[in-house]
Amino acid sequence: MKILLLCLALVLASDAQLLLPNVLTQVSGPWKTLYVSSNNLDKIAENGPFRIYIRRINVDIPRLKILFSFFVKVDGECVEKSVEASIGQDNLINAHYAGGNYHQILDVTPNALIGYIVNVDDKGRITKLASLVGRGAHVNEEDIAKFKKLSREKGIPEENIIYLGDTDNCPNHE
Repeated sequence: MKILLLCLALVLASDAQLLLPNVLTQVSGPWKTLYVSSNNLDKIAENGPFRIYIRRINVDIPRLKILFSFFVKVDGECVEKSVEASIGQDNLINAHYAGGNYHQILDVTPNALIGYIVNVDDKGRITKLASLVGRGAHVNEEDIAKFKKLSREKGIPEENIIYLGDTDNCPNHE
């Protein structure tokens, strides 16, 4: 009986691990940041490191790598960046950008992606961030509601939600 329970646990663990690659097949391609939120407004303010204007996500499932291509603004000028991340244990996406980042993709639809990031900066400060990116300039109200709910659940006040669509004048690379 113990062997049967152990086998069942292994099958369930295997199925959980297969979820992320299935989700990631939907993630590759062009994206545009629409909303960000954070418990630390400095991180998403003008010139903040997480006021990111995402352009593309490329997923390499066999290597368990993800490449994020995006812009940040420095004194009003768009500066192109890219960050390679690794898919680690518990399906966390690990990247080094403005400190260590532990990213989870929580919801993906054909037109929207909702993510949650915990950033530990070089001074050891922990910041919670959420993002809503879309395939185009708009997503449906249900996706916005999910994003706002996530922000609340993570202790991010609604006044810390910023719509970036109006400030995104960086080049497109599609």
